[in-house]
Amino acid sequence: MNKPEVILLAAMSIDGFIAPLNQEHLSSTTWTSQEDRQFFAKKSKAIGTMIMGSKTFVTIGKALMNRKTIVMTSQPARFANFSDPNLLFTADNPEKILTDLNEQGIKQIALCGGASIYNLFLQKGLIDRMFLTIEPFIFGSGVKLFSGSVGQIQSKFILVSQEKLNDAGTLVLEFKKA
Repeated sequence: MNKPEVILLAAMSIDGFIAPLNQEHLSSTTWTSQEDRQFFAKKSKAIGTMIMGSKTFVTIGKALMNRKTIVMTSQPARFANFSDPNLLFTADNPEKILTDLNEQGIKQIALCGGASIYNLFLQKGLIDRMFLTIEPFIFGSGVKLFSGSVGQIQSKFILVSQEKLNDAGTLVLEFKKA
């Protein structure tokens, strides 16, 4: 399948969680650094097209400027009140979405959450690169970056680069599919 390059963008705690337990709707902007927010904005704008799940979209609550946003949901009609031309709500599967984007000439997409969307794309072998921001927080428990039957998935990635974003120790790690 010809498809755009799928680039996962995620921030996580040093103990591997993308949100604290029972706080899936807690915006990552409440615990991530200003430098990570700047990195995310710059990277997602450069990519231009984002895919996210409906829970992530509800957490954000709006389309982000200068980016096309595709929201995967089992109930697209639930979002009929959003009339932004840069927003698309779809129940299509990842392969169909990527095929449609490829036909539109889209070369890259940013995969922006949440865990179920990350899992879905990983299980189907569709993630090509990852930028993981590691923030110096410990949640103790929470929503994992990948969960469910990930143990059955055999995906190998190689560390390409690492960058320290601030004096607190926030890191961005870039991985590519091996």
